[in-house]
Amino acid sequence: MVGWKGLHRDQLEHAVQRRQVISDLFQRGLAAHQAGQIDDAIRLYSTALRQNPNQPDVWNNLGVALRRSKKFEAALIAYRRAADLRPGNAGLWSNMGNCLREMMRFDEALVAHKKALELDATIKSHTFNTGLVYRDMNRFEEALEYFERALALDPDYIDANWDRALAHLALGNYEKGWAGYETRRKLADNPIRKLDSAPEWDGKTDLRGKRILLRAEQGFGDMIQFARFVPLVAKKAGHVILECRKELIPIMRTVSGVGTLVEKGARLPEFDVHVPLLSLPYVLGLGESDLNKISTNTYISPPAGKKVRLAPPQGTVLKVGLIWAGKLNPRDRSCPLDTLLPILSAKGAAFYSFQIDDRRADIEKLGLHAFVTDLGEHIHDFGDSAALMQAMDLVITIDSSPAHLAGALGVPVWMLQLYTTDWRWLVDRSDSPWYPTMRIYRQTKPGDWADPVKKLSGDFSTLLQARLKAANTGE
Repeated sequence: MVGWKGLHRDQLEHAVQRRQVISDLFQRGLAAHQAGQIDDAIRLYSTALRQNPNQPDVWNNLGVALRRSKKFEAALIAYRRAADLRPGNAGLWSNMGNCLREMMRFDEALVAHKKALELDATIKSHTFNTGLVYRDMNRFEEALEYFERALALDPDYIDANWDRALAHLALGNYEKGWAGYETRRKLADNPIRKLDSAPEWDGKTDLRGKRILLRAEQGFGDMIQFARFVPLVAKKAGHVILECRKELIPIMRTVSGVGTLVEKGARLPEFDVHVPLLSLPYVLGLGESDLNKISTNTYISPPAGKKVRLAPPQGTVLKVGLIWAGKLNPRDRSCPLDTLLPILSAKGAAFYSFQIDDRRADIEKLGLHAFVTDLGEHIHDFGDSAALMQAMDLVITIDSSPAHLAGALGVPVWMLQLYTTDWRWLVDRSDSPWYPTMRIYRQTKPGDWADPVKKLSGDFSTLLQARLKAANTGE
């Protein structure tokens, strides 16, 4: 028979062993998490919590790992379990707010972030994260207040400096925005390699007789958008060398003032000074009063010699290009093709898909081959896209590089825009100072395409009826 003291000792040893097992699971989960092995981390955290659910730190870490895996609902549950156990942890509330923001539950996100600030307003990220919610709600004036407060805590806070710049640009405060836009050089995910062989142009040094290298950076759309500034530099320089990715070369060759094109990553020719292409508004000193230098009807053309042969059905009065899907990062801007079904059945319109990725398959999935002609196999670079796009009467697209291309070509383009706007499209505007032929249809609620598609469909019907009437009367 085991005595009371012996039984107590056995229980104590078992409890110690159990705590050690749980601690080991947590440490292994933490190591996996830090190594980027997120699935393993989730499994180990979960096992530790099944052993003992009263561990707020483990619940918090599980929430972080689940959020990183885009399992937002499960992450939110984990954060709430942690908050039940430790409601006074400011970092936990900030994490919960970040999760709610990604779920586009903005009002709840603000409540969580302001709870974090109530508990501890000395942590710069808590203030900054609150500003991000206002940014995603397109409330940029309020976002700026929080970014400024975060910068008061740390003037060198890179993320706050960056988002402050984007907020200024979204509000059309270009002078402050372009200066802050230079912060992108310090971002971890946007490296601009150093060139020590020649100085960087400051916008003031005389360029007469000089060879200037305009350097490639960021995405296709950014390069197309900022190519409009090349002619301004060409007026000052002896020779302009433009670096760009291979797919852009055919259209960049048509930009006025480009002397030499070089593929990004290839050996560079001799040059006297250089500057990243997206720094040109800043070094040129463009402010709010210089919109006329930003806005231009056409500055890109299809490559010479590109011939397009389309065979629209008899009776077609409107040829329409379509782009409904794009990259998933940093935010999925796609609009499901089936939401556009109301306009695809319109008599007198012919639709052409410019999709070049896996989403070309959406046409077959929805049985739309009779309504949409897939041009994907004919598009190998932006030169092909430009030639085909020039043959369109209208381009309907999401926020993507084809939207920039259509605008740069001067082709009428209707763009479906997410609720959370990108800085370049400003706020609450249906037009764009960047592209005079653009019309913007914005979501009025996060994730809901019903309202913008309804407005677009109404405008499309009006346009089509006007074209049909003109065709019937011979106007």
